[in-house]
Amino acid sequence: MTLAPTLQVREFVEIPCTVDIPYRFAAGKYLSRFLVELRDNGRFLGIRCPVCKRVQLPPRIVCAVCHVRNSEWVELGLEGTLTAFTIMHLPLTDPTTGKPHKPPFCYGSVRLDGSDSVVDYFLNVEPSMRRLRVGMRMRVVLKPRESRKGDLTDILYFDPVD
Repeated sequence: MTLAPTLQVREFVEIPCTVDIPYRFAAGKYLSRFLVELRDNGRFLGIRCPVCKRVQLPPRIVCAVCHVRNSEWVELGLEGTLTAFTIMHLPLTDPTTGKPHKPPFCYGSVRLDGSDSVVDYFLNVEPSMRRLRVGMRMRVVLKPRESRKGDLTDILYFDPVD
């Protein structure tokens, strides 16, 4: 027995438009504590898993590996190790301004001292810098305290440690 097709072809008209949808996003208990600490004291807090002992940044209520509740807060260093980087030759929206970041520029992953995860962010180095390498030490640079809002854009960039 064969079934007759039931789909019918219809004409679709595309009308381009912009839809503005205002929203509020709650960061939650753990991420809120992290962001408030970053804003008020310029410190990074991670959270340690009671089972695998990994320190996660940003902090999560439940360990991403063991799936158990995290509860031990850990202060992390403001310096870390560059684990990966790229030289961007295409514009990328700068979260601090909402405008395209003019290429070329460097973007990298930094594992802060005391953390088992990385922070991906802008690097304050010349794209032609020959000494940029995986393993080099980096330091986070934050906005001045009075300019911080309590979000990730409170981070300006990472600077190489001389």
